[in-house]
Amino acid sequence: MEQYFNKFREGIIGIDQEMEGIGGKKMPILYADWTASGRNYLPIEKRFQEILMPFVANTHTETSTTGTAMTYAYHEAQKLIKKHVNASKDDVIICAGSGMTAMINKFQRILELKGSVQFDNPNDKPVVFITHMEHHSNQTSWLETCVETVIIPPNEVGLVDLDAFKQLIEKYKSRKTKIASVTACSNVTGIQTPYHEIAKLIHDAGGYCFVDFACSAPYVNIDMHPEEEGAHLDAIMFSPHKFLGGPGSSGVLIFNNQLYNRSVPDHPGGGTVDWTNPWGVHKYIDDIEAREDGGTPGFLQTMKTAMSITLKEEMGVENMLKREEELLEILFDKLESQDNIHILAGQHKDRLGVVSFYIDDLHYNVGVRLLNDHYGIQSRGGCSCAGTYGHYLLNVDQERSDRIVEQIKAGNFSEKIGWIRVSIHPTLTNEEVEYIGNCIIELAKNHRSMQSGYDSKASCGSIEHDQEDLDKAVKAKMLNALTSPFTK
Repeated sequence: MEQYFNKFREGIIGIDQEMEGIGGKKMPILYADWTASGRNYLPIEKRFQEILMPFVANTHTETSTTGTAMTYAYHEAQKLIKKHVNASKDDVIICAGSGMTAMINKFQRILELKGSVQFDNPNDKPVVFITHMEHHSNQTSWLETCVETVIIPPNEVGLVDLDAFKQLIEKYKSRKTKIASVTACSNVTGIQTPYHEIAKLIHDAGGYCFVDFACSAPYVNIDMHPEEEGAHLDAIMFSPHKFLGGPGSSGVLIFNNQLYNRSVPDHPGGGTVDWTNPWGVHKYIDDIEAREDGGTPGFLQTMKTAMSITLKEEMGVENMLKREEELLEILFDKLESQDNIHILAGQHKDRLGVVSFYIDDLHYNVGVRLLNDHYGIQSRGGCSCAGTYGHYLLNVDQERSDRIVEQIKAGNFSEKIGWIRVSIHPTLTNEEVEYIGNCIIELAKNHRSMQSGYDSKASCGSIEHDQEDLDKAVKAKMLNALTSPFTK
């Protein structure tokens, strides 16, 4: 499959970019942080420049050529996105913010669940079930609403326990509003959840199912309305910036219009009213998509989302999954050969292209810094905004967790749980993934000697080179791009 993806690889902006490493050594940037964000795609950017941008104007009008062009392209982009996820005529799309975090918070406001509400009857308090694998955006956001948030525990092999979920549904059966808001795939381990099975269970109990596709949307088929009874999804959210070609897009929320009961839009403004008058009387548009799209929408961002989806469909989901399987096999074979490298949930190889690991006696931030400085590998260290899942993966009990919290309160983040995460893409070559694996092995063997010449930053578990600022050149380049005059 490597040869098949070469034609797509050629369009990635930065595919041949170099960086400066230790001792001023020039080396290629090897991007292995795809779960955090995708990369820009030159054919998409050219299409913007050559076809779309010459007609840029505000939407909300079809009486001028430019206004017609942008309004039409914007609405066609929305239709394309909805078609891609098999949304129905009763589903509403909202594109806003920069990703899933913005959309889940907006959705919670639309559902009028934000803020503190006192319930006279305990059964009036909504209950939201989440998995143990959630990104913070689908956990902490619910903790700041008026609902009771309940974690579905893992089973004995660390996967979502559907039997335990059934028991929780029975426990909370008297709640009038029951919601399962679950991730489709962990951004830590790449393990997917049985979200359609979760949907059937919560629907049988009279509830709703919302799914966060942020991690998996660039690589999998999404079907909001499968044929199987009860398996439909009432709402989905994802972050198109994680797609190849997606950086610069907006977040996407699609939900069933029966969930909308607001008399006032989430943010009233231009384009949300049928009329106003000087005496304080006004009427909001009935169409949900229009009334929740106040002000100038992110029309270019939405078009970029649509084009990134077009690119995804051109690459082909089956092709991408097959290629990721090939690359994961290479990476697993490498990392499992070294005793002091520990892959999180490593027994589960049926996953998307995400591998998180830790190395004995090496802080994750130090490891990421060394992979960058010595090898040009772009990875990510920390808890991947999934601290609760980290407790399960690393067997952190409450006593240890409390100790870590006390250290964090004192300004010491060095013991905060975390790992090194590499995430791959079908456009990577076999040679590149072998290189990533070999470099991680070399790091595991030699990380102590590799830290020579660095100053420790103990409070955050990181290091800085004491002879030179390795990031100085790239920072200067970024600043120059922002501040240099455009005319001479």
